[in-house]
Amino acid sequence: MRTFSRADLDAVAHKLNRRPRKNDDYRTPAEVYADLLSSGGELTT
Repeated sequence: MRTFSRADLDAVAHKLNRRPRKNDDYRTPAEVYADLLSSGGELTT
């Protein structure tokens, strides 16, 4: 891991976190999190 800079790892994390997920009805993690916050923070399955 020392081969990669913090900026490199942050860029990879940013790409992965903006990718829609099939098991979340093709919403991004940010969209799922926003819905979680707006619903009072309760997790639903």
